[in-house]
Amino acid sequence: MTDLILGLIPDYGLFLLFAVVSLACLAIPLPSSMLVLASGAFAAAGDLTLWQVVLVAFVAFVVGDQIAFRLAAKVGPKLLDWIRGKPRLVPVLDKSETLLTEKGQTAVLLSHTILSPTCPYISYLCGAGGMKWAAFTSVATVGAAIWAVAYVGLGFVFATQISQVATILSNFFGIVIAACASLACLIWLRNKWRAHVQQQTRADQVS
Repeated sequence: MTDLILGLIPDYGLFLLFAVVSLACLAIPLPSSMLVLASGAFAAAGDLTLWQVVLVAFVAFVVGDQIAFRLAAKVGPKLLDWIRGKPRLVPVLDKSETLLTEKGQTAVLLSHTILSPTCPYISYLCGAGGMKWAAFTSVATVGAAIWAVAYVGLGFVFATQISQVATILSNFFGIVIAACASLACLIWLRNKWRAHVQQQTRADQVS
């Protein structure tokens, strides 16, 4: 599918970019990051205009984000139950939930930049969890701007090495997500141990 979508860039360019990025924000499995990188490369070759690519990627991200947040605000529990019914989506949803619980608004920024695979799920969880729209949007918009500039810029600068850059970024995201999951486990274990120690201390005092 990735090759097919990339092959459509010369013909449909910015329209394709907008559609793919906005739909990817809804957790639809589309290669948005790769497409933005490739669009930056096409801009370097003169087939697209750089500022237009950045602007469209940013606007598409914000639009998709807002749809995800509003959708979850309307039908949050049903939506999350549906996602949990998909075994392959449960791990990333759980990681997103842990990240949001531990980091709050910072998780929104992280998910919109260096942890972009978790972005749709963080947006859904924020909407379903009742986070205020202004609090979510203020951080999510900054993250979308950083993401759009960074990915288009990487594609523009490394136009002849897109596949290598995509592989490096993919591996990086995997390492970061794994580290976050490990940290969450350590925090959980620490809290459990503290609760056990406190319970044991109270029991000793009573006896």
